[in-house]
Amino acid sequence: MNRGHGAAPAAAFAVPAALAERTVLPGDPRYPLLRSTYTTVARPAAVVLVRGPGDIAAALTAARAQGLPVSVRSGGHGLSGRSSNDGGVVVDLSGLDEVRVLDRGTRLVRIGAGARWGRVADALAPHRLAVSSGDHGNVAAGGLATAGGIGWLARTYGLTVDRVRAAELVLADGTALRADAAHHPDLFWAVRGAGAGVGVVTAFEIEAMELGGIGVAQLVFEADPAGGALAQWASAMAAAPRTLTSAAHILSNGPALALSVTVAAADDDPDRVREALGPLLSGRHRPLQATAQLAATPRWSPAPTSTRTPAGSPW
Repeated sequence: MNRGHGAAPAAAFAVPAALAERTVLPGDPRYPLLRSTYTTVARPAAVVLVRGPGDIAAALTAARAQGLPVSVRSGGHGLSGRSSNDGGVVVDLSGLDEVRVLDRGTRLVRIGAGARWGRVADALAPHRLAVSSGDHGNVAAGGLATAGGIGWLARTYGLTVDRVRAAELVLADGTALRADAAHHPDLFWAVRGAGAGVGVVTAFEIEAMELGGIGVAQLVFEADPAGGALAQWASAMAAAPRTLTSAAHILSNGPALALSVTVAAADDDPDRVREALGPLLSGRHRPLQATAQLAATPRWSPAPTSTRTPAGSPW
């Protein structure tokens, strides 16, 4: 797979008859929306909007016969930009977006590689289930669930790949198969972390977790030059219950620096969430701003919608 840079002209792609209705070429009104990734402007020769393993096999066969590079894209959010290319074929999995609960007792769910995590959260919320996913609802399952999966429930749930119980994929030669602990175990091991390097994953079976609600807090601290606020956050999180997962970012506004902390609490009890957040709120460095909410059902977005509250009193 080649990363696109937008400089080379798009090569010609001889579209197989079987893919004629699925292929977007330069000049198609849809092409500008499909050519690039989240980070990279690219000029592929064709984008194939696949609908199943047969389309994927046909696209791979045609690209190989024409000597063209191939990129695989689920959501296109990979920072490397490798889910598109210049002059090659992009296998676009966005149409493979099924989300279904297979077994509520074992919390086993089926998620298509093109499903966006916002859609996954919406589909699982009525069942009081959740999967630790990407940091934004527009990220798709395929890239995340094959490359690790550090999400807003990671300290409770683990990595997304830790809960993958089976994967359906198409190999480079067009063979479609299912890999799990009992079938193709080496391939099953490799697909959980190797990204698209071992095949094109079309769907996952993932063990979800029970979650009836989630607390979310957004805190902003003054980032002192000595790093005291950052050390306070790190110390508080080291001692925090596993239900809390957080991320911190240093923001600059001219010479002023701020530490922005987002916290997700995998708990539907406001008292427990408030207690868990206590060390972050009551240390030497008090937040300049604090917003929080407790959602009745798990949602994808970490961004709270409640109004600003006094520092140290998020509820």
